[in-house]
Amino acid sequence: MKESSIHTVKVLGWSGLLPFAFMPLAAVLDFPDWLQRLLLTYAVIILAFMAGTLWARFLVAVEPGRFRLIASNVLALAAWPAVLLELHWAALWLALVFAAHLLLDEPWRGNEMPGWYRRLRLFLSSSVIALLVLTGLIGAGRVL
Repeated sequence: MKESSIHTVKVLGWSGLLPFAFMPLAAVLDFPDWLQRLLLTYAVIILAFMAGTLWARFLVAVEPGRFRLIASNVLALAAWPAVLLELHWAALWLALVFAAHLLLDEPWRGNEMPGWYRRLRLFLSSSVIALLVLTGLIGAGRVL
């Protein structure tokens, strides 16, 4: 892959993290409901997009098992109700779903993807999970 393409992937990945960084702020500053819903909807869309990595693994596997393929759909559907929950509950639920995706995708294993991508994925996914947990804890602390 060309260096310019790698750079584009990294810029898109890091940029995609920005809305997640606003979620703890939304919990602290009590953003308007429409903005909280917008951030949650973004998270659900990203989770559905990331579930596609499980499809990709299925498609390139020599002897693919159907478990990850089915799990990709289950994860996307599991994330969807988050848009109906309060921000802190939705963030905690999404943290669980993103963590499940990370464990199923296992970007740290295998050599199908280049090392730079596996490291980027692990860092970005871990950051998303941490930001969602932080959002949930801040919001829960405000409610209690």
